[in-house]
Amino acid sequence: MASGPSVISREAGTSSPPAKPVRRRPSLSHILIAVTVFLAFGLNYLALQNRDAEVQVAVAAEPIAEGAVLTAEALRFVPVAADFEALESLLVEDDLTEMEGRIFARSIPSGGLIDAAALVDAGVEDGHRAMSIPIAIEHAVGARIVVGDRVDVITVVDGVASFVATDLAVIAHAGAEAGSLATGAYHVTVAVDEEQALALAEAIAAGSLEVVRSTGAAPVSGPGD
Repeated sequence: MASGPSVISREAGTSSPPAKPVRRRPSLSHILIAVTVFLAFGLNYLALQNRDAEVQVAVAAEPIAEGAVLTAEALRFVPVAADFEALESLLVEDDLTEMEGRIFARSIPSGGLIDAAALVDAGVEDGHRAMSIPIAIEHAVGARIVVGDRVDVITVVDGVASFVATDLAVIAHAGAEAGSLATGAYHVTVAVDEEQALALAEAIAAGSLEVVRSTGAAPVSGPGD
């Protein structure tokens, strides 16, 4: 008996089972875009955080000589992180008003950070005057005197030594070039009152002087004490 063709019949109302959805993997370009957006967001966030954590510190706008007066024009300000280790020792923008007018105790190169310890009181406030004492280096502590030091001045008359003035604030002195010589001309600029100025003028005219560095030493009795 011959067999006919096989016929597969479907019941009425039936259909093929639904196909499973195909999951597409993200392309490399989509991944790169997502990473770029994430990084941009992160960097922007960090920039905002860092901006809030910055402090403006002073640097020399140009070379500053020892003995120069601190002015706003001599400085420019640059940002540093608020957690910078040496920040407490530096001159910051908020302190400028209080520190302006002080004297640089050492020279600062252009672009150099301003250490607050490099600034000393001018020493010519409260009615004091500035006076320069010309003296040979070998009679001025070998030119090792710096701005901010205290000095006593001695004169010798007829073989007798005496103090002319004591505890004077040094506000300037000869440059390093002059101080580097073993001997020679030198000068120290000090803050004086009226009586000290007259006494020093007489001692300078007499031609016998000795400048003694007395920073940190116990005070001695000077003229009029």
